[in-house]
Amino acid sequence: MNSPFLSKSIFTLQLFMLMCCSSFANVDLFRQARTLQHEGKYVEAIDAFKDYLLQPIDENSLDKQQLLTYSEALMQLMNTFQSKGEPEACVSTLEELYHASPILQKECLRDYCSIMGYALSRTEKMKEAEEMTLKVFTIPLNNATPERYFRDYAYAAAVFYSNPNYQKEVTDWCLEALEQARLCKNTSGRQWVTAMLGSIYKRNGQLSKAMELFRQSKEEAEERNDDLGVLNSLHMLIDLFLYWDVPEYADSYATEAILVEKEMTKKNPMVSAQSYINKGRTLLQLEENDSVVFYAEKAREFCESLPYNSGMVDVDLLHGTYLTGKGGDYMHLGIQELQRVTHQGTATNRAKAYHQLAQTYLKNGENTLAETMLDSMYALLNHKDSHIYIQADYKPIINHYLQNNNLQKVGLYTEMMLNEQQTLKEKKLNFNLVEAITDFHTRQQRQELDILRLEKANQRLCFIVYAILSIIAISAVVVLLFRQKRQHGRQMKKAGEKLASLIQKLNQTNAEKEIISQEFEEIMNDKENRQEIETLTPSILQKNGESRFRQRFELLYPLFLPRLRERVPTVTRREELLSMLIVLKQDNKEIADLLAIAPRSVLMLRHRFRQKIGMDAEKSLENFIEEILEPKNGSSKANEE
Repeated sequence: MNSPFLSKSIFTLQLFMLMCCSSFANVDLFRQARTLQHEGKYVEAIDAFKDYLLQPIDENSLDKQQLLTYSEALMQLMNTFQSKGEPEACVSTLEELYHASPILQKECLRDYCSIMGYALSRTEKMKEAEEMTLKVFTIPLNNATPERYFRDYAYAAAVFYSNPNYQKEVTDWCLEALEQARLCKNTSGRQWVTAMLGSIYKRNGQLSKAMELFRQSKEEAEERNDDLGVLNSLHMLIDLFLYWDVPEYADSYATEAILVEKEMTKKNPMVSAQSYINKGRTLLQLEENDSVVFYAEKAREFCESLPYNSGMVDVDLLHGTYLTGKGGDYMHLGIQELQRVTHQGTATNRAKAYHQLAQTYLKNGENTLAETMLDSMYALLNHKDSHIYIQADYKPIINHYLQNNNLQKVGLYTEMMLNEQQTLKEKKLNFNLVEAITDFHTRQQRQELDILRLEKANQRLCFIVYAILSIIAISAVVVLLFRQKRQHGRQMKKAGEKLASLIQKLNQTNAEKEIISQEFEEIMNDKENRQEIETLTPSILQKNGESRFRQRFELLYPLFLPRLRERVPTVTRREELLSMLIVLKQDNKEIADLLAIAPRSVLMLRHRFRQKIGMDAEKSLENFIEEILEPKNGSSKANEE
């Protein structure tokens, strides 16, 4: 059984094992295979790894470092298959190699069992995966290194990750793997295990610890310029906040994941698809349904070259859930996609699809079909060997069976609901959630302040410089007029008071003055930076996200949004974005691209906004926005002053 964590994390595991390839006759073949792997030429890399592993070798002449190299090649072969999204082919290839290689049967038997156990866990053969993994610790580790210990502990934790009977062992294995990673300075492996440990803490309700580990994992990946590791950590953070029904926080990470994916030079179809799927999941929970289709289709493009269970199943689950929720003629299309998931998806995805189908049939009055779906879901979730966890709303199901006096089913699903609540320690988790979100807010604000500090200082400095120059000019004029006309003494006094006020504002600490002085020099030497501060381009919305766009907009148009909210108290964030883009002279197509929605959706958004405002048919929305931007009546200006 595949867990959500495992399906998103395999691509970040790269173990730096000690090796010396000089003694192998075809050492160049190994290097060639690694090069092909890094270049994303997976088919060629697999063939090269197989050729290397099957080359004739004198077992009696093998030394420690040669065996380490052989083990490394086997593991990288497995990693390449996983990157290609072919777990079943990986298992069959490993089995073929085992029967053909005396080295795997003897000297590298523990390596084979560890790698094969993990490969099996990527299929539905969880019982075999667990048996193979436990066998690892019964085989002595010859030529022990921290790298090999790390691999065994990390893979064991991953295999048993979803087994409720091994949670203590999984935690211990993760901690031991992290210690071995520290000893061998395996930063990529440490990042992967850190994220897995964070998922364990998340599942146990320790949200603050989970969030901290996810963020740590992300930072470690960023330090290594490991885009796959960054995306893996972002996906963990997205799942964390979606799980706790706070999609507004998940959305910021989902947007960041999209930006990272776009900048990747070596794209991995599965990881790229997951980034867009997560954005769609976030928007679905935010009820911004028009954009869900856009991101689902983007994900579908990446999944076309992958096996169904390696990506397309998640697209169908997302899109099918959206369509069934939309209802009408769309509902039947959604049902078809969800049914496809129930036939071809992993056990976890099948359970989710059954639950959504049951909910759809109940709403449509097709109770018999709904009960069939529920029975199928229950069989998956309560199988004796099941390690499946899904977040589900059982209250409508329980109400349905109550209305039909099916007390047995009421008892079954009530027990499931209570078990879920007990497992998650709901009361403690609610407290932890508040704590975690508060911590998140604090950290996010600190980060944003750090990122924007120089920009704000530059903005402030520019304002001060311009203000001083203006004051000097004004003061010169005032002095001239004072000399010419004594009766203007009141004006001179007022100007002096303004000057004194500004001078007081400039009276900062020595440290602040030094920072501002340095920043001022940078500004004066960087015209692009200066221009960026003084101008606002709509592309900032795509590049830096809504938050940065709003900050930049409010710097240039500080009164626009307050005026808009005064005129339209019920204005939504999406309507505010529309208005801001109209201020920037963007047409409907440009607005659609920037908001990642269809042009038709922009027209609908404009229509609904006009209705909310009560605008006459002959008046354009642009005219309304222009009136807010530059009010013509004196009362508005008086209020602002």
